[in-house]
Amino acid sequence: MRVLVTRPEPAASRTAARLAALGHDAIVAPLLAPRALDWSAPPGDWQAVAFTSALAPTLGGASLAALTHRPAYAVGKATADAARAAGFENVRASDGDATALFARAAADGVTRLLHLTAPERSSSTVPSGLTLGVVEVYTSDLAATLPTAAPTADLALLYSARTAAHFAALVDAAGIDRATLGIGALS
Repeated sequence: MRVLVTRPEPAASRTAARLAALGHDAIVAPLLAPRALDWSAPPGDWQAVAFTSALAPTLGGASLAALTHRPAYAVGKATADAARAAGFENVRASDGDATALFARAAADGVTRLLHLTAPERSSSTVPSGLTLGVVEVYTSDLAATLPTAAPTADLALLYSARTAAHFAALVDAAGIDRATLGIGALS
């Protein structure tokens, strides 16, 4: 099977390697190109930090050093691993989404949580009593086109609502037959 992998690098190449090991032909086609933004921690007595993507601690840069002594809440194992690699020692991983993560922090007694994120994020619910500060530490630019091999794919892996919408906008120009392409929506 030919699989179109649309996640950003370096994760796209890791996924492609796993697919190749399973006997599939992967076409790496990142639809997003993440890049760091200039930022600094806002003033305030933030009790903990929240990461809802592994890209935030990975691209957070030197400004993270001022926060690594705080507990970090992370959605999923990969994000928790990225937070540890960025210098956070007290990392609490949770399953689910941002809403579940915020609820966990609140249940742990956190009342002031700093969410390091991107401008493009899903809506979430913040529990009563939790003050959430939001700082954008990275963004992701959209790819202009799909690779020339894209029309030969049997399956496209889509990793977010944003990339799915962008993929839909690029499909016709790439010559992909919508009737025969399978979609794997992972978020």
